[in-house]
Order: sequence, then C-alpha cells, then structure tokens
Amino acid sequence: MPVALIGLGHWGCRFVPKLLNHALVKGLYCYDIDDARSRRIIQDFPSVKVSSDYESVLNNPEIEAVIIATPVASHYSLAKKALESGKHVLLEKPLTNRVDEAQHLVDLASARALKLMVDHITLYSGAARSIKRLIESQTLGKVIYFDAVRANLGLIQSDVSVVWDLAIHEFALIDYLLGEMPNRVSATGAAFYGSLEEIADVTLSFEGGIVAHVHVSWLSPVKKRKLIIGGMKKMLVFDDMVSDKKLKLFDRGVDLSVNAGVDKPIVTYRDGDCQVLDHDRTEPMVAVISEFMKAISEGREPLTNGAVGLRCVRILQAAEKSVKQRGTSVNLG
Repeated sequence: MPVALIGLGHWGCRFVPKLLNHALVKGLYCYDIDDARSRRIIQDFPSVKVSSDYESVLNNPEIEAVIIATPVASHYSLAKKALESGKHVLLEKPLTNRVDEAQHLVDLASARALKLMVDHITLYSGAARSIKRLIESQTLGKVIYFDAVRANLGLIQSDVSVVWDLAIHEFALIDYLLGEMPNRVSATGAAFYGSLEEIADVTLSFEGGIVAHVHVSWLSPVKKRKLIIGGMKKMLVFDDMVSDKKLKLFDRGVDLSVNAGVDKPIVTYRDGDCQVLDHDRTEPMVAVISEFMKAISEGREPLTNGAVGLRCVRILQAAEKSVKQRGTSVNLG
C-alpha cells in the first residue's frame, strides 16, 4: 500500500527508512513545506517520491494512508483534510492540542469508516506488552501506584510545554495498562527560559484509589526514563535507559498483620528476590507502522486509535488547566 509522509522534521525523518524497508509499504510519498528538507530526503533516499504540495497528496488516488509528523498545532487541519479526502491517518502524538478538535477527528474517522491512529510509541515496546501481561495475570497483585520520571536536557519546545511533549508518553502507557481514565488531575510546573513549562509534576488519581505520579523535565543533566509500579504482591521497575535488564520484578513490599491484644496493625517489610524479565525487542517505530498497516488491511481498530488519543488529550488539557491554577485539582469524571 502506498503511503504519504507529511513532515520531514526530526521525527518524520526517522520514519523514512523504516517505511521504505517495511514489507507492507509499497511506495513512499513525502511532503514538507520546507523545500530544503525535501531535497535532502531525495538525496538520501532516491526512491522517495516528493509531492509539490499537500493537495497533490490528497488528490492522489494511489495514496490510501497518510502519516502526519508535524507540529501539533497543524494536526487538526491536516488530519481533517486527509480524512475528508478518504485517507487513513496516523498522527504523531498528541492527536491534537484541543479536546473538541480531537473529538471531531474521532467522529469524522468513524463516519467515513477510516482508521485514525496516534503514534503513542511507548505502547509499542515489548516491555509495555510484558508489563500489561503481568498486571492482567495479577503477578503484581492489586496495583496501587505508578511513579514515573522522563527527563533530559532539552529539547525545549516553543509551541508546547514539557507536559504535552513528554508526560503524554506516561499518560498513554498508564491508560494502556489500566484501561481507565483518571477522575482527577493535578499538576504544577515552572518556566525559566520561556513562557511554557520546562519542568512539571502531574498526579493522576483513579476511582479505585490508584495514584500515578509523573515527573517530566527538559532541564535534567542526565537522561531518565523510568517507571515504577507498586503492587500489593510485587513491584516492577522499567528502566528504558539501560541497554539490558530493562524490566525487573521485585518480591518486595509492605505487609500488615493484626495480632490479638495489639491495637495497631504490625507493619513488616518483604525484601525478597529480584527477577530480570525478558521481553520482545522489536523496534517500536517498526511496530507502529505494522499496526497501522495491518489495521487498515484487516479492517480493525488499531491499538492506539483515535479514542485513545482523545483520552490522552483530555488528560493533557486538564493538566494544563491545573498548572495555570497552581495545582488545583481538575475533575475528569
């Protein structure tokens, strides 16, 4: 199936070789408003067909699917035009920067029987699928908290805050693992080099008492990608910055016991073994492309469909509102 890639910036360029080498992609068209980027792509990848403008992509009957890797402010208008032209759409995260626009895209894709997918790439790692299985099998017991950090030095964005740029990865992953929306969001942040937050802390509260804390930063001297999941039976650590042993399962935790004649429960601590877990090593971006193409050919919804993207935008918008209100809790129920 021929595919068109819109946007040849940092993320779009990473898509090009993966698309060209993918068995389900039978031709690649590219378009970027910057002609210099298009010329560089042709030099590096001569088989790519460069389109002169976006309208020519939309009017090309050979192109059935469009991948949009542009700044978020342009997502809605570009995706809307593509869906109205009968194209399936894969969007770089986030889906849009407004809930009402995200909802309209979801409704439009449904009305046209087209696939709308968001590139929540964290969900396409083998580690994410392994974590999902551990939670569903009750290996961790009842999950009580998530504690995540995603930090590095830059890249400071001019159009979105660090919450929209980085925290969305954790929001999407937690949504995937729990399958439910938080009912409250609170967030604080600070901006030192511009008008948008470069460092932030977000707390998601869920109906059953689960709490998720997410710390994100563009101002860290070291790169961190770590998620800790606390369960009543066991605990899990996912460290995406190590080359090996990314997933570790700990037989550690807190136990409470009540003895006759004792007013307060006795607290004991388990300090058991640590088990290193293996997982599928398929490159996430390749898995994203496969999911998009297979969802189209098989006539099914992709894992990270428009509804998932919409939920994430709702959380992002609530977090943004909370930051502006200096940490006031925002209800999502």
